[in-house]
Amino acid sequence: MFRSLLVFSFAIAVSSAAPNRDSRILGGRTAFLGEVPYQASLRYWGTTFHFGGGVLVNTRYIVTGAYNLRGRAANSINIVLGTVSLDAGIVNRQSDYIVIHDQFAIEGNIIRNDIAMVRSATVIAFSTTVSPIPLSSTFIRDGMNGQISGWGATDQDKGPTSNYLKIANVVTGPCKDTEFMTFTPQHICAGSPSNTSLAGICTTDIGGPLVLYGQLIGIGVHHYYYGCGMYFDGYSRISTYYLWINQYF
Repeated sequence: MFRSLLVFSFAIAVSSAAPNRDSRILGGRTAFLGEVPYQASLRYWGTTFHFGGGVLVNTRYIVTGAYNLRGRAANSINIVLGTVSLDAGIVNRQSDYIVIHDQFAIEGNIIRNDIAMVRSATVIAFSTTVSPIPLSSTFIRDGMNGQISGWGATDQDKGPTSNYLKIANVVTGPCKDTEFMTFTPQHICAGSPSNTSLAGICTTDIGGPLVLYGQLIGIGVHHYYYGCGMYFDGYSRISTYYLWINQYF
């Protein structure tokens, strides 16, 4: 059933009720430089083409969604940090190693363990505009106010991507299963904080952060094809993968 997904922009589903695997920030504002110093842009090496989001967690590693990295060679990925514009980047590093969770699997309408790590070929120096974010080891309940960030379309119907990094406020809440997507306890969901606004991920930033109280609580992995911001989006729950990620520290 996942052939009906649009992949964090690669294939468009034929069903208007299928979920979209792309992601951009809907309902947000433009970030200022240094406001989200852990935000990474993953690009094809040697180009400025942004294909997914990521989160800096230490001097070498970026955490992202596993679906982002399927079929990609490590040295084909460029890690860009310290920017709010897709036209620039204070830190540009080629990846030399990627690791996808060994239990990542697509089983019908369920994606399990959608999380991966990308390693920079060289050490990343920290600054006011480039710094890692702590990982949450706590199981986050519904009704908590969080923040998402990423590049991409700012319209419910997708449209052109944004050249500037956007930030939006969201609230954690119930995951809504459909015939095309079944959530598991490995997911945390978040969406619009009110009924009068839309907020969520949309296209080319799968792997981007969901943050609460200055800690990473989720990695964006899923939103709905038939309207960004329509339902709560799905994120890989960081507390589930806390020990797995820490293997790379």
